Amino acid sequence: MATEESGSPRILVVDDQQSISMLISRCLESIGCSVTVAYDGDEALKLGLEQNFDLVLIDNWLPGLLGVEVLQAWKEADRPFPVILVSALSDQDAIVKSLQLGAVDFIRKPFDVQELIARVNVHLRVPQP
Repeated sequence: MATEESGSPRILVVDDQQSISMLISRCLESIGCSVTVAYDGDEALKLGLEQNFDLVLIDNWLPGLLGVEVLQAWKEADRPFPVILVSALSDQDAIVKSLQLGAVDFIRKPFDVQELIARVNVHLRVPQP
């Protein structure tokens, strides 16, 4: 796990809607994660190439590069962090493509906060209380 010195899991949250990014960030920080936020695909790509994350939560419909385009670029650059797509997508082909590009899970918006935390914990392999 690419954790900080404090041992906190490092998570990248990518969503162009600030209210959603902040909600997800607060939820993750409440379970002890260190969160970095990006608001567009270009920024997400750059952060993912420069830093290591234990998990990424990314929307598909972003300004600049789409989420699946970011996933494709990370895959080509051999950036192996697990990714959860958090999106209002209803297009099955886009969901399948994101999974083929390395996403480990998909959470549909609107989401339940407890479900989001549970899925993050599963992918971080954090024991449930």
